[in-house]
Amino acid sequence: MKIATRILLPTLLLGAPLALAEAPSPAAAEAPAAKTIDVNFRGTLQDALKRIAEEGGLNVVATGALETTVEVHLKGVTAEQALRTIARTYSLRLDQDGAIFTMRPMTHDEKESAQESAKAAAGSQAVPSMPSMPSMPALPSMPPVPPMPPMPPGIAESAEDEIDPSEIRERVRDEVRKAQRRRKGERDVVARGHPLEVRKDDSVDNAVVYGSNLVVRGHVEEDVVAFGGNVDIYGSVEGDANAFGGNITLHPGAVVDGDVSAIGGNVIREEGAHVNGSTESFGGSNVGALVAGEVKKSLKKEFRNKDAAAEDEDDDHGGGGLPWFIIKFAALFGLGFLGQLFFPARMKDLSTEIRTQPIKSTMVGVLGAVALFPISLVLTITIIGAPVAAALWLMAMLVTVLGFTAVASEIGLRVPIMRGRKTQAVVLALGLVILLAMTSIPVLGWFVLFAACFMGFGAALLTRFGHRLRGIPEPLSRTPTSI
Repeated sequence: MKIATRILLPTLLLGAPLALAEAPSPAAAEAPAAKTIDVNFRGTLQDALKRIAEEGGLNVVATGALETTVEVHLKGVTAEQALRTIARTYSLRLDQDGAIFTMRPMTHDEKESAQESAKAAAGSQAVPSMPSMPSMPALPSMPPVPPMPPMPPGIAESAEDEIDPSEIRERVRDEVRKAQRRRKGERDVVARGHPLEVRKDDSVDNAVVYGSNLVVRGHVEEDVVAFGGNVDIYGSVEGDANAFGGNITLHPGAVVDGDVSAIGGNVIREEGAHVNGSTESFGGSNVGALVAGEVKKSLKKEFRNKDAAAEDEDDDHGGGGLPWFIIKFAALFGLGFLGQLFFPARMKDLSTEIRTQPIKSTMVGVLGAVALFPISLVLTITIIGAPVAAALWLMAMLVTVLGFTAVASEIGLRVPIMRGRKTQAVVLALGLVILLAMTSIPVLGWFVLFAACFMGFGAALLTRFGHRLRGIPEPLSRTPTSI
């Protein structure tokens, strides 16, 4: 029993330090666990650092050339561990000033110093032989961190200088063209030169602003775009949110299912805002001026094309308006009245042919118009035939106009107005008004115009414009003469 007592006391004295070393301190037990993140990303090194900073809620300032393509797959690590791992892997200088992390590519001297420090740390951390009694080996001292060299002037704008201006211009043009191609439905809202707000209870398809700010408090089913202004999102956006020449601010409760990009501005994402897609921003005065200039050019081109399209639409659908209608009426009425004044018999034959055989006159007019092309081609082969071809076309157009007025006269004659008191001028005027009004109708007007022209031209061909063949004349004497 005495021997056991002598052995027990030394054993307790030797085991006490080990037990104390294994027991966790109360402060460590009460310290909160660091926030862990999961990162699965493939893209540029700059975007990878941005993603880690956003997921971990860190303040990170990255400068220099960071366009290397990387692939990061991390799970259950802290954001600070992820930054340090990437810094060691891609030779980045990582400095911490309180809650701010600064990262940039290492210089040549810094890379050599880091390699030597890593070799020294690896040599000093060789595993010693296990002594008979367990002891705690002394930890190697950390190598001194070399002082950060002074930042050269203009380094803060280096990332901005590396952006290709042509790429930004093309992106702005594509987005403007995309906004132009959108169908202006009842649920699309577009503002030019003044602010636009999608209210809390509103739901729209697209929201586009040119030259002002956009506020989204409700729901947008597709995209949100601002050219030359800021975007504030409080509600939800199912598509993308883009700002060209302005900032995008995502307030608490904002939800964007697509991508968020600010070209010529910054993306400000407050706590409680959610973005399911990617986030990018290219700020700075140079980029902002470039985007503003390109937006201005694109908008000028858009308005110029829109004005030209509106003029074309007016010309096609409205026939040039009331002045052009009056000019056409006056010209046709004058030619028709002159034709009836100087060629009354021939104009009467045209009207009779149109009234009795309208379908035949139209078919003959179509065939005659088609035949004009090969006849003109044959005539223009020789120098002498060219003037003949020109005169032929001039005569055909004049005959067609007179035939058109003959068709108008037939229409005016059948109008149930002023029965028994219509003069030839009144009949012609009524018919021209009705016929020109019908030719002004979109799509249908072209069919009416061509039908009237072909019918008048065909009637002129059938009657040879008043020189209809009356048959073979009878002989003067019916009794045969003898020789």
